[in-house]
Amino acid sequence: MDFNWKGKTYSLPVTLNQVTVRQRIEFDAQYRSEIVQLQENVFRKDEEGNELDVDEMDVSLLNVSVAAMNLSFFTGIPMSEIDSEMSVDDVMNLYFSCFHQLYEEQENIQLQEEYLFMDDFWKIETPVLSHESKITFNELITSKQVIKQMQELSAGKWDAIPILAAIYLKKEGEVFNESWLSPGSERLEMMYNLPMDIALAVAFFLQNSMDQFLKTSVYLQEEKTETGQI
Repeated sequence: MDFNWKGKTYSLPVTLNQVTVRQRIEFDAQYRSEIVQLQENVFRKDEEGNELDVDEMDVSLLNVSVAAMNLSFFTGIPMSEIDSEMSVDDVMNLYFSCFHQLYEEQENIQLQEEYLFMDDFWKIETPVLSHESKITFNELITSKQVIKQMQELSAGKWDAIPILAAIYLKKEGEVFNESWLSPGSERLEMMYNLPMDIALAVAFFLQNSMDQFLKTSVYLQEEKTETGQI
């Protein structure tokens, strides 16, 4: 969506397909800690962990701050300029016209058979070990460590997504190559430019597949030590 500000035209994303993984990571690096701090200041708890009454004005200020951060990040307009020169109504109208619906779209990701990216069709390969599996043990172990990291870290840590996508998002007939995971590799850099709708589909699909595998695999449910006799 385009809008004019001080004689210049700016563009804002209106779908997840217009936001890349790299942008999401950079946004979190720039603003996530500040947003978390603002949220903690608004939604407070007492010493026993009970939620305290919330001031609606503080909630409104929080929403305006988050909206301004999104607006500044995707347009390059300095936060100081937005804070001092742009009306609250304009900030919130732009936010709800674009970013608010992005978050709603994020909650309703629909998996597809294939995805169009960089003029090619790509598929998410299921991480399941069986006699018919197309995936290698190295791929499973590599991605398992990344998924474990994702589970341990708080929600919203997107650094693992490019690695997961490099492993499991493939064009027809491709076979995983460990060099894809090397820092700065062409494949990994490509995954940083993956649109967020595909990235979220990769995360959702692989998380569910891995959870199912961990529940059903006798090899990962318990540790076994084999001893041989001569």
